[in-house]
Amino acid sequence: MSRSVFSQMFRELVGEPPMRHLMVRRLQEARRLLADTSVPQQDIAQRIGYRSQVGFHLAFRKEFDMTPGEYRTRRARGTRPRRRGRAGRPRIRHDEGPAYPA
Repeated sequence: MSRSVFSQMFRELVGEPPMRHLMVRRLQEARRLLADTSVPQQDIAQRIGYRSQVGFHLAFRKEFDMTPGEYRTRRARGTRPRRRGRAGRPRIRHDEGPAYPA
């Protein structure tokens, strides 16, 4: 199967491109690791597959409208961080898993 056919089929089944889906899954794992304060923040980027701390920081901030450090601080204080909605895109609740057809 070619990459383009795979990408098209994946998008039809899951509702988003494969690379976006992978990025969101990585960032979900980052949120889980940030909630566990025993995991050093500087180790999280590498653990979820980012080669650079800066790349992870930028992706996290773009997706959640806050830095990883801000997320960890808010979690520690007990305030619930929310995912930022994007104009023109449907809001996908990634914490409920993918919307695979039954």
